[in-house]
Amino acid sequence: MNALEIFRRHRDELCAAWVDAVFSTYELDTKGFLRTKKDPFLNPVGDMTQQCARFLYDAAAGEDLTDEQVRDGIARFVKLRAVQDYPASHGLGVLFLMKNILRGKLLPLFAQADMLPSYLEAESRLDTVALMAFDLYTRDRELVLEQRIKEIKNQHAQLVRWARTVDGGPVGGSGEPKL
Repeated sequence: MNALEIFRRHRDELCAAWVDAVFSTYELDTKGFLRTKKDPFLNPVGDMTQQCARFLYDAAAGEDLTDEQVRDGIARFVKLRAVQDYPASHGLGVLFLMKNILRGKLLPLFAQADMLPSYLEAESRLDTVALMAFDLYTRDRELVLEQRIKEIKNQHAQLVRWARTVDGGPVGGSGEPKL
């Protein structure tokens, strides 16, 4: 049996374990919802997490995936984590939960089969995916911040327009509000 066969044999079980570990990082009332609602339209967070789990696991396992396929497969999950109010370590730290799961279940199997180098390559691939996710996360956070800046500028412009029309007419001759 080769390394890829070992990974394939445990895929569903370990992906489910990772999804459960990710869900456990949410508030108690959210956890129950995420775990019980299977409809992707009612529970898009659960769906994104499930999809990410499969790509994360397959990339670590060494399945024949291009960088673009992996990036596309984890992008929605990473974007979700970027718009939530988490620091990057918490937002993306969940990706490294997969290492603990793999170590608990697969490392002993690989050690027993005298295939530790193959297992270590899988962890290295997982690190590569995490770095890819960090690039996506950074880009997504920048977009969120740009949107917030734009919103603040729009609010400021609205306040200036309002200040200029206090008491039903323009305030001050130069367009500046009177103090």
